[in-house]
Amino acid sequence: MRLPYDVEDDRAAVKAVGAEINRPDPARWRAMTTDDDRLRQTYRALGLLLKQTEVAFAERKAALRAFRGSRREYQQAAAEYEAWKSRAVHFVTCARARRSELVRRFSILDRDDALDRLGTALRSLAAAVAAHREAISGGGREETTADRLLWLRLDLLPATMRPGSAEHVPDQA
Repeated sequence: MRLPYDVEDDRAAVKAVGAEINRPDPARWRAMTTDDDRLRQTYRALGLLLKQTEVAFAERKAALRAFRGSRREYQQAAAEYEAWKSRAVHFVTCARARRSELVRRFSILDRDDALDRLGTALRSLAAAVAAHREAISGGGREETTADRLLWLRLDLLPATMRPGSAEHVPDQA
């Protein structure tokens, strides 16, 4: 199934995920959660929906407390609030269940992204240390113990992290 919104359109995703919670469709849910980018988007959308509902609870409860009118009007407003609250609690329960289905897969993706970012940062640092080594050896300055210790750390990195390795790609900053 092809979703009618782009993977960068979180506003449309929030609407679609809300509709999915209210009217579940297994094919649509699979489309929202199979691909890594869609899974991230759907997880974010569920979080936003839960926050929006929390805000709506607070606003509606405050509006009911601040209600001014006859006793009969207040009872009508309170009944409307209770009916809305019942639907909202059901929605939140379903949204939380859907989010808990995704939490394990999302945390794996999040961890992998963090590892990729750390790897990139480490490769950038290794390139800076290698450039420092070249500058010292070609610049006429005497190397210090701190320089040698720094270079030793560079030499102890796995080969794929060191500048000059086939897999090392410095950041294009």
